[in-house]
Amino acid sequence: MALTPYLLDSSLIDYTTAATSEALRSIDPALKEQNKKKATYALQFFLSILDPSYPGLAAKIVQDLPVSTESAIKKSHPKTFNLTPSQHVLSLPDTLDTIFDHLPLLTQSDRDTLYHAALTSHAFHNVAQLRLWRRPRDLDTVEQQVRFAFGTTISGAVGESLGMWVKRLRIRIVKGGWNMRLVEKIVTLAPCVVDLTLHWGDSQDEREPVTSSSVASLHTILTFLPNLKHLKLAKYAYTPDVEAKLQIPTDAHTVFTKLESLELYDFHWYWQPISRGLGPALKALDIGYGTMISGDEIVEISAKFTSLTTLRISSGVGVRHIRRIVEDLPKLEHLEITNYTEADDEYVTAAIPLLASLQSLKELSFNGAIGSTQIQVLVDSSGPLEEISLNLKVDKEVAETLEKLLKAKRETLQAITIKFSENDLAPSDTLIEALANIPLLERILIDFEPEHELLSSSVDKLLMQCPRLKWTSNLESLVARNTLYETEYKARLERERDEELEVTEDNILGN
Repeated sequence: MALTPYLLDSSLIDYTTAATSEALRSIDPALKEQNKKKATYALQFFLSILDPSYPGLAAKIVQDLPVSTESAIKKSHPKTFNLTPSQHVLSLPDTLDTIFDHLPLLTQSDRDTLYHAALTSHAFHNVAQLRLWRRPRDLDTVEQQVRFAFGTTISGAVGESLGMWVKRLRIRIVKGGWNMRLVEKIVTLAPCVVDLTLHWGDSQDEREPVTSSSVASLHTILTFLPNLKHLKLAKYAYTPDVEAKLQIPTDAHTVFTKLESLELYDFHWYWQPISRGLGPALKALDIGYGTMISGDEIVEISAKFTSLTTLRISSGVGVRHIRRIVEDLPKLEHLEITNYTEADDEYVTAAIPLLASLQSLKELSFNGAIGSTQIQVLVDSSGPLEEISLNLKVDKEVAETLEKLLKAKRETLQAITIKFSENDLAPSDTLIEALANIPLLERILIDFEPEHELLSSSVDKLLMQCPRLKWTSNLESLVARNTLYETEYKARLERERDEELEVTEDNILGN
C-alpha cells in the first residue's frame, strides 16, 4: 500500500491521460494507433505493479484515469503536456546505438552533457538516448524507481522497449522490503542487465529481519536476469538471527554459476546457494565486513575458482586458511585480507611469507601490524606489486626497510597506503626521493608527521618525476608551501581531485 502515492503521481497520471486523449482525437490512423498503444501500456503498468492483496487500489487508479472519449477530451486539450524531461526521453522510439560509445557516463555532468546533445537534433537524440539508458542513474528512491519502470513500460509502445538496452542497474530496497514487487517489475523490464547492485536498507534502519518471503523475492529478481555477470548484494541494516529456517528455492544456486564478480555485504544467510553455484567463471570475490562467512566455508570451495584473480576478505581467516587459499589460487593478482579477530605477531609472521609467495600479486592489502622483517620479505618477493596497503610498526629500521621496498618495486608501484600502529612516520629526504623514483606512482597515502623540514629539491623531484601523481591529503602535507607546487601543480591537482569527488558523489549505491 506504501507504493500508492508514487503510483498516483500527477505527472504519470497526466501522461496517461494525455496519451489517451491524443488517441481519441487523432485523425491520422497510424498516430492514433501509436497513442492508443501508449495509453494501453501506461494503464497496464499501473495494474501490473499492484499488490493483489489490495484490490481497492486498482479501482482507485482506474478512477483517476480517463474512462471515456468525453472525459478524456475535457481533461486534456493542449498539444504540449506537463511532462518531466525524463518522461520526454522515455517515450521516444528505439534507434541504433552507433555513436557516443566513447563518452563517459560516470557523473551527473557527463549525463547532462549527453542529455543536452540529445536535444540538439533528431539524429543526436536518437543515438544519445540509448547511451543514457545503457547505464541509468542509481535508482535510490522509490519515486525514481516508479518513474523508471513507467517510462520503460510506455517506451515499448513505439518500438523495442528502452529497457532492453539497460546493462547496469543499481537499486535500493527500502526498509521492510515493501518495494520488492516494484524491483521485480523493473528487472523484468530490463532483462539484458549484466551488472546489478541491490542495496538493502541502511545502518540507521536498525533491525531488518530476513524472511522466507524476502528470500523468495530475491530469487525472483535474480532469475529474471539470465545474462547477469556482475552482482553486488549489500544489506547494511542489521540482520537479527533468523528465527525460522529460511525456505530457499532448490534452483537458487543457478544464477551464480555464470557470475564473473560477486560482492557480499551481509547476505551470509544466502551463502548456501551462493557457494553451491559459484564456479570457474568467477574472477573476483569480495566478502565484505559484517558478512559472517568463516574461513572454513571459504576454503571449502576455493579450489573451484580456477579463474579467480581478485579476492577480498573481511571475515576471520587464520593462517591455515591463507595457506589453503595460496595453494588453491596461485594466479591471484589482487588480495585483501582484513582480520579483526586474529592479527597478533605470530599470525603476521606466518601470513606475510605466504602472501609474498604469490608470483602474480599486483595488489596486497593486509591490516595486521608488520615490522621491518616482514617488509623485507615483500622486498624479496617476485610479485609485480602495483598497490600496497599495510599497517606498519614504527621501529628504528622501518623507514630504511620501507625505502628498500619502494626501490625494489619502483618499476610497477602505482599506489602506496601506509598506516602506523603507533606514531606516524617522520618523512625524510631519502624517502621522498625513493618515491620520486617511481615513474608510475599515482597515489601517496602514507601517514607522515605533519611537521617536517624537507629540502625543496626532494619535493621538486617528486612533482616532476611522477607525472601521474594524484592529489591526496597526505601528498598535500608533504608539498604544501613548496614554490613549484604552489605555482605549477596545485591548481591542476585540485581540479582533478574535484572531478574525482564528483564521480564519488554521484556513485550513490556503488560504494
